[in-house]
Parts: sequence; structure tokens; C-alpha cells
Amino acid sequence: MIDVIIKTRTIIGKGGLQNIPDFLSENGYKKYGFIVDQAFRLNEDVGKLITELHEKGLHAVTYYYDLPFEPDYESLDNVKYLFKDRNTNRSLVDVIVAVGGGSVIDFAKGIATLIDNHGAATTYKGFPKDLNPSIPIVAVPTTAGTASEVTFNAVFTDSKLGRKLGINTHNNFPVLAILDSNMTRNCPYAIALSSGLDALVHGFESFACKKSNYYTRLFAKQGIVYLINNIEHALKDVENDQAREKMQFGAYLAGISLYNAGSGPAGALSYPLGVVCKVPHGIAGGFILPYLLEFNVKNGYYGYFEIADELAIQGENDREKCEKLVAYLFDLFDRLDVWAFAKKYDIKTNNSALSEYIDLLQGAFDQNPVNFTPLDGKTILNKIF
Repeated sequence: MIDVIIKTRTIIGKGGLQNIPDFLSENGYKKYGFIVDQAFRLNEDVGKLITELHEKGLHAVTYYYDLPFEPDYESLDNVKYLFKDRNTNRSLVDVIVAVGGGSVIDFAKGIATLIDNHGAATTYKGFPKDLNPSIPIVAVPTTAGTASEVTFNAVFTDSKLGRKLGINTHNNFPVLAILDSNMTRNCPYAIALSSGLDALVHGFESFACKKSNYYTRLFAKQGIVYLINNIEHALKDVENDQAREKMQFGAYLAGISLYNAGSGPAGALSYPLGVVCKVPHGIAGGFILPYLLEFNVKNGYYGYFEIADELAIQGENDREKCEKLVAYLFDLFDRLDVWAFAKKYDIKTNNSALSEYIDLLQGAFDQNPVNFTPLDGKTILNKIF
């Protein structure tokens, strides 16, 4: 039996942001919380949205997300009382609209959980059970990568433990996602690249992981094709709305596959690189991805031939197709200047904290289609850095 979950209504297309006021009215939402990336504070489309919401008489509580790092539990506790009464614990909002990248949408999920669940944020880390329902979320991604707009996962760092854990509950599924290519138009190259690589990691790892099935592989494969065929155009030509829209849709499809099937070593290794070495999540996983595919093919996994076929990469047999796909990916990363970003981070692979964190990841490594150990992970990092 195969169980595939897709719970979020999704509107796809340029200008889709302006569907939000009608959606809120139609669903009886009167008091909305607005969590928006600080970079979009003066965005024209966001300004139009806020004006229309005010004209409809909807009451707003607004927080401009300006954390200089990926979200942590402490920040959730510091901000939650903007959205709930400190004395009565009653909610001040009945829906949250999140406009931003994966960190912003994850942050909104955390706040939505804490509004009607009254413990400290760390109380709910991991995969909490028996929660009160979360406040509904409308998610508007401004990057094409994390797919947080369609998943229930929300990643947060425990600063004291030096670990990324999260608040992961099915209550987190946004009720509406808006994939509006206008919202990715001004995304800086480094952030757009990191997001795109994150989506590729989601697609490739969920395609090959042990929990994948025929349906999740369909989502992953099509997502990868959209991403690979459009990432250069989207990053190098900001006026190419079609490429950016296809990137958003590719990331969306890869995200559906990811939360239904699972991830693997590249995604797992990005966590210690992020916590210990402060490497952005998408870039961290992206560094590792082509080396992981190379490792898997050398160790006898040839399932990637289906992706090679979709990309018209030819070979005499499945193994040769996979080898050419790996070479194609390395070449693509060269053209995108991925490796130049590796030089920006002071990564010492003999760092004891990094090594100890990697040693804890065997559970995630076990999802890989061939045997993969912490030593294999450290070997790949040594090749890169």
C-alpha cells in the first residue's frame, strides 16, 4: 500500500499574491498575522496586498523577519507574544500570512504552533504529539527551493545543543501556497542559487531513498527536470518569468516527494555544516550532491537512469547514463560557480564538533540506496574542502 499526502491548496502563476484577500474573506478570517522578510518591507506587490487587506477591514499584526541567521527556538519565544496575549494566552490572529524564504515560512509555522500551545518552543522540538491545532498559514515563498510552503517540516536550531531539530507536525501544512514568480524576481544570486541547490537535493535524494515509491519518484523526477532545465536561465536572467515560475514548480514537486519519501546523506550533512560552520542550508547540501551521486553510482546504484532519460542524456546502458548524468551535474555546478562559494567558508574538516555531529547521522544515512557511513560523509567533505 502506498500513502501519498498533499494537503495544501496551491495557486501558481504571476500575480498570484493578489488572491490572498479574497481567500481570507471567503474563509472567514478577520485577524491576520503578517510575517514578512525584512527585504520585502517596501516591495510594491506586498504593499498592494497590505492596502487591499486594510480596505477589506481585516486587522493585522505584523512582524518583519530580520534575524541574521536561520531561526532558532529562542527567537520563536521572543516573538510569539506579538501574536498572542501574554496574560491570557489568547490568540490575537486567526491566520498567519508568511512572505519570505524557507526560514520565514518555517518561523511562521513555529509561531502558529506556539499561539495555541503554551509551552516554551523547545517543548515541541522534534516530532511532537497531542498538540492543539496550529493557526492556519498562507505561505508565499520568495525563493524557489525549500518547498516549506507545501510541507509540514519546520527547521529550528537549538543553540544550546548546537543541533538543528525543528517542530515537525502535520498541523504545519499551510492551508494555501502562492507560487508567484513576481516574488522571486529580485532574489540575490547567492540566495537563489542556495535555494535552487536545496531543491535539487530534495529531488535527487527523495527519488533514490529507500522509502521512495513509484508516485514519489514521479514527483521527484519531474521536479528535477524543471529545476535543471531552468536554473541557469532563472539565475542569470531576472526578467525570465517563465524560468523562475518553472523553478518554483520544480521545487514544489521535489518538496512533495521529499516529505512523502524522505531525504538522505546530502540533506543530513548540511545540518552540521550549517550549525558548526555557518554554511547556508541549500549551499551546504548542494556542495555534497554531485559527490553523493558519484558515490552511489560507483557503488552500484543505477536508478538515476530514469532522470538521465528525461534529460536526453544517452548511454549504452543504465550505468553509463548515470555516469554521464553525474558529469552533467558537475558541469552545471561549474557554470553556476557553486564551488566559488565553498571558498567563502572557513571549513576545517578536522573540526571535532563537525566530526561528532556527523557521527550522529547514521539514521539519515541509512535512507541512502547503498550503504553510507559517517566515514563516507567525512571523505566527501575532505574531497570538497
